[in-house]
Amino acid sequence: MLTGEAKICLSKEVLQEYEDVVQRERFQKHENFSAKATELILAIKEIALWVEPKEAIKILADEDDNKFIELAVEADAGYIVTGNTNDFTIKEFRGIRIYTPKEYYDEWISQIR
Repeated sequence: MLTGEAKICLSKEVLQEYEDVVQRERFQKHENFSAKATELILAIKEIALWVEPKEAIKILADEDDNKFIELAVEADAGYIVTGNTNDFTIKEFRGIRIYTPKEYYDEWISQIR
């Protein structure tokens, strides 16, 4: 992302999700988590490609997570990177590949070697 090889896409709804998640109690046990996560979110806001989805998509069991699919479709993204394997049980949608962070890293590292 820092080299411009990949872009982070954001919508207002996805940003709100990020801001809500970092406040969850389960993360507060980690020292300075909230402050560090908030700092990261501020940096992401600065470099993100802002997109507002126009199409409502209902494909995931957890309907609240469909906002990520909608964002990716509107942004014409090549992939979504998520650790949420419980809800993102599909591997692809409309040509958009869904990777875990490890899968994305493994593919990226293999391309630069």
